[in-house]
Order: sequence, then C-alpha cells, then structure tokens
Amino acid sequence: MTFLLIFVMTTNAFSQTIEELYSQRNYKKLIEYSNSETLTKEECYYIGYAYFQLEDDKNAIKMYDLAINMGLDDDNIYLYKGLSLRYDKQYNKAIENFRIAVQKNPKRQKNYTELANSFYLTNQYDSALLYFYKAREQEFELGDPYFKIPNIYHIQENFEKALEEYQISASLIDKKDPTYIDLLKNIGLLEYTVKKNYPNSIKAYSKMLSMIPDEYNMYTKLIKAYYANEEYSKGDSIFNILKLKHEKKELPNEMMEIRGETVDEFNWNGQRVSAMKYYKKPEEFAEPIYQFFLIDKSGKKVEKKILTEKTSAEIDGTKHLLCGIDKETGTHFTYPIGWKTDEIDYKKLKEYVIMILNGEVKPQASSNFGTKNNKKKKK
Repeated sequence: MTFLLIFVMTTNAFSQTIEELYSQRNYKKLIEYSNSETLTKEECYYIGYAYFQLEDDKNAIKMYDLAINMGLDDDNIYLYKGLSLRYDKQYNKAIENFRIAVQKNPKRQKNYTELANSFYLTNQYDSALLYFYKAREQEFELGDPYFKIPNIYHIQENFEKALEEYQISASLIDKKDPTYIDLLKNIGLLEYTVKKNYPNSIKAYSKMLSMIPDEYNMYTKLIKAYYANEEYSKGDSIFNILKLKHEKKELPNEMMEIRGETVDEFNWNGQRVSAMKYYKKPEEFAEPIYQFFLIDKSGKKVEKKILTEKTSAEIDGTKHLLCGIDKETGTHFTYPIGWKTDEIDYKKLKEYVIMILNGEVKPQASSNFGTKNNKKKKK
C-alpha cells in the first residue's frame, strides 16, 4: 500500500511538472520528457507544442500524432498539427488537418484562418478567399483574414475591389490589432494612386500616423497627399517635422542619408515627375530648395532635372533662379524666372515647371560642361 501511494504521488507530481512547464513556457525543459512512457494525451500535446515553439516541426508532428492516437480529439490538436505540417511544407496534409479542425469547431476564427492561409501560401486565391471570408465572419481572434481578403484583390490588381475590402475590414477589425495600421496604410495608398481621392488618403494616413507617430518613413506619403490636394502649407507642416528630426539626427539611417523628401508626384505626357524639397536652407551657389525629376518613359532613369538654384550674387534682389539640366547632354539651362525670397510659392513653381516641359518657356542661357562625351561611330 505504501509503495502504491508513493508511485501515485510520484506520477501526479510528474504530471503537474509537465503542465507547469507548459504554463511557464519552459519549452526546452519540457521536451526532455518526450521519451517518457507514462505520458498522458494532454502531456503529449504539451510536448508537441513545445517542439513547435522551438521550430522542430517533425518532432512536434510526432508528439501530436501520439496525442491523437491516445484519444485527444479536439480542434486544437488538429490546428497545431496542421501548422507544423505547413511549416514543414507538407501543404496538402496541413489542409487536411485544418479541415478537421474546422469540422470540430466551426465557430473558431483561427481554424478558418489557417486553412485559408494554406491556400494563400500556395497561390490558390479563390479557395483562400472562401475561408478568409468565413474567418472574418467569426469572433475576432487574428488579423489575417481582415488584411488578406483585400490583399488578394490587391495582388490580382483588382484595385477597386481591394480598396472596398480594405475599408470593410478597417470598419470591422479590433482597432487595437496591429493589422489595423496596415489596413489604413493601404487605404491611404489606393485612395492616392487609384481613386485620386486625396482627402480620403489624407484621412487614412493621418489616422495611421496618430497611432504610430515615430513611423517617419510614412510621413512622406502624407506630405504627397497634401500636395496632391494643393494643401501645400499643411504638407509643409509635416515636412518641417521631418526637417527638425533630420537636424537632430533622429530619423532612421536611410532617411538621414537623404538631403530632403519627395513632396509631390504628377504625370506629364505619360511620364512621371517627382518633386523633392530640401531640408537645408540654400547658402552656397546653386544649392536648391526644390528639384523636379522627369523620369523617362521606361520609368528607370532621370531624363531631365528642373530646379531652383541660389544665385552667386543677388542681382536686382534675385536670390534664386529656375534652372534645368538635360541628363543626356549635360547641358545646363537658366530660365528667366527668379525669386527675391526663400519662400517660393510651390503652386506657381509647379506651373513654371510644366510650362518649361511644354516648351512654353525658353531658357535665357545655356552651358555645357562636357559631362557627356560623344564618341565617333566606327564606319
């Protein structure tokens, strides 16, 4: 009797130890019990989950199978076995297990989500959509279905439908979930690029940045939306935040290496034009405040630059002149347009740039410093 009592107490202590290790997330210690011959089905699951967390999916699958063979038959075991199978790139078997998980618990969002994710990862978008939609109808658990429904339409370049679904998901999702930020980001992007609805783009980007104010690489998108909506002073107020952060060296390294930010983009005769505004106040000769880049029709290189340049000596009070550079020939042009102040009216400047591109304003002077060498063709 005494021996039996000690054995039962030892077994119970062992069982509690495994459960405690699981609750404490001590996964490395937990897998040390994997070869025990006295494991319960629940303990096999705990150890399988530990292997899963340690990214040893083959051993995780082995322990999950032991648990199933011992009678564990809830949706959770099939869900996590499916995850390990998918990480092990056994996609068809993963799908089989996720389907069982859905059958066991058709109200659990995560079961539908991971089934859909398996189709998503194998580019089976129609099937993925079917289950992501079902997942989005369930009580919130994961952000995946909220993002990936519109994302599939985005991938397929069905931008109108993508935007519609981003907006639906944004209205439904728990706003505390990080996925909400990604939804706002994409709403801002598609409102700007596809719908040209700049007020809506501004609204989405402003909401996003109110939640993640240190995401400085997103500030440019809000600036461009303001400029596209001709709200230049509001765009400049955001630009000045970046300018101050740049002066204090508080921007990410990749942004510290850039002397300014793109504040505007527009099309001219089917070619993209981007406008950069510089942080530093021009002090040296030819330093710019604004510079416009005309991108060639291939979209790969700069064809022409048009920029403001500080004058070497103020003539008649002129501090800045509008100039251009032809990238093919290296020719520098000076146009009969100048400013007597550092405060340049961007709207008027943009009009001048378009007039120059249209050939409506001719240069008053040009020079070529031999940046391009013309080689004789062989006969």
